[in-house]
Amino acid sequence: MATAPAYYNVEVVQFWRGQKAPGRPYPLHWAIHIPTGPGIGHTYQIIGNTDNYTLHFQRNQPHQDPDAWRGSFAVGRLPVHQLAQFEALLANIPVMRNEQRWNCQNWVWDGLRYLRQQGFHISWEITLAMLQTQMCCLLESWEYGHI
Repeated sequence: MATAPAYYNVEVVQFWRGQKAPGRPYPLHWAIHIPTGPGIGHTYQIIGNTDNYTLHFQRNQPHQDPDAWRGSFAVGRLPVHQLAQFEALLANIPVMRNEQRWNCQNWVWDGLRYLRQQGFHISWEITLAMLQTQMCCLLESWEYGHI
């Protein structure tokens, strides 16, 4: 009989959103994801657009659009018993509306930083620049069929 895990991995996942024009892709959609089983997990994200962003949490569900997946990057670990506190903190991350330069990537980064400041196991080695670079590398790996 399998034992329940003591920790969940915490990942940033990204999804393709299409292109404005050939060669001009929209920014990839980022979300915070906690895998809980084969092909399923908890996903924390904002959805909508700049004037109506809304928090959206899914629990124990597959990715909404697995064909749009463009990579996942592990950023930390979460003790299973702290999941409710983790979710409560994410629910309080501010959402900026009507700010053209702010999007889901900013919300994910703000969430990771806040969780880290609150003592959660989010790597202190991760900076925004490093995360952006890693996510770009994952996109390229996906494009070349490596992931």
